[in-house]
Amino acid sequence: MNGVSPLPLTDKAEVVRGVTFSKGDAVAEARAGYTPVLRAGNIQGHLILDTDLVYIPEQMVSEKQRLRRDDIVMCTSSGSAEIVGKTAFADQDWIGSFGAFCAVVRPKPGKCDPRYLFHYLQTPRFREWTRNSSGVGIKNIRKSELDSYEVPFPNLDEQRRIAAILDKADAIRRKREQALALADDFLKSVFLEMFGDLSSNSRNWRTKSIGQILELEPQNGLYRHSSDYGSGTRILRIDGFYDGYLSAERDMKRLNIDHRTVRTYELINGDIVINRVNSPEYLGKCALIEGLTEPTVFESNMMRFRVDAKIANPRFVVDQLRSTYLKNQIARAAKPAVNQSSINQKDAKSFEVRLPPPELQNKYAEFVAAKLNADNGLQSAFSMAISLLGSLSQRAFRGEL
Repeated sequence: MNGVSPLPLTDKAEVVRGVTFSKGDAVAEARAGYTPVLRAGNIQGHLILDTDLVYIPEQMVSEKQRLRRDDIVMCTSSGSAEIVGKTAFADQDWIGSFGAFCAVVRPKPGKCDPRYLFHYLQTPRFREWTRNSSGVGIKNIRKSELDSYEVPFPNLDEQRRIAAILDKADAIRRKREQALALADDFLKSVFLEMFGDLSSNSRNWRTKSIGQILELEPQNGLYRHSSDYGSGTRILRIDGFYDGYLSAERDMKRLNIDHRTVRTYELINGDIVINRVNSPEYLGKCALIEGLTEPTVFESNMMRFRVDAKIANPRFVVDQLRSTYLKNQIARAAKPAVNQSSINQKDAKSFEVRLPPPELQNKYAEFVAAKLNADNGLQSAFSMAISLLGSLSQRAFRGEL
């Protein structure tokens, strides 16, 4: 930003580490004397304050670690470089705290505009810095590193002017996002109406393990050093799929590998990929491979398998993997380590799925395909809103607005 000398973040804001607690300290439901705690999975463009919470004894939370309005919650530890550094803004009072994989950037009153700082922490420059944070396998942003990170702070009036412009663009993005979320909620309602509650198996569907319905056994993905990335064959990474679907192919990285390696790890439409190692809330993230237009391989922190389509529709299986019924099985199988959990191929084969008649599964898959076609317009509008916000943000922090 022209004419503005950057200052260490600690000059204008305080960084507060999240609460450290053990699995034995936490419970899944609210109870007297316990405080709700946010985790990395609650940071989704906005803070998710009503689901995916854990609760810990109130005495474990210091006064500083209680979330306040205008706090900026950040994921500071994750197995994915795309997730570490993600932020969300606390735009309301909320009685709760945040876990050890997170931190709060708390603007000092009168020192900076909270929304200005929030928007800056979403810029490509800052996100690139977080992607290059320390750690092998698990990425970590140390408090000392965040304290010393330099941010351009113009005068408060200019900060507020920039924040107001970016807030308007962000409001457009959020409206588009909400429309997509409503469409997803509708699909979940259709799933429940067609198949009932899978955990209780209220419709008495057949039950088989994934290992009993496989056409292709689980296979772990490909590991290559970062120096091999740049050009060549597309590779699916953990940031390349969300909520059961692939992201845009054009955003995939490329990898220099030989033809034999491509044949070994090439994804085929109809394959299912599942994340096998990550922070607990992202473990088991999955997607159906469909619509690939060129050879694509997959990275080592996931595995792929293929089900027999005569027994199980792959879209139906993927949406089961995203259900509470399967998530609970994944959580029980997870093997904890420092800052991460994992599942293996044997675990994946052991997970049990419900199997309604194939014609009912296929009818559901047809409904999903029709819904996706209708979503294209919403997704296009959402992408345009993201592009607008990104363009305005870059111009703002170059001093061009």
